[in-house]
Amino acid sequence: MDFEYEGVKRIVYEGGATFVPVCEICGRFVKADKTIEVSELSGLKKQPNSACKKCGRVEMLFEGFF
Repeated sequence: MDFEYEGVKRIVYEGGATFVPVCEICGRFVKADKTIEVSELSGLKKQPNSACKKCGRVEMLFEGFF
């Protein structure tokens, strides 16, 4: 099995939402926002949650709630 992001640090927010801090567009590491927005009914809000130096505001790769 090939794990593309094995060994890469993870960003874990209160509540256990876990992200890989990598830009989905260019593959660079991103600077994560201090907080994310969640809704009790629908889970994570689909919106940018980090900043990439090349691509601007982007979403990090979501891994799940752990």
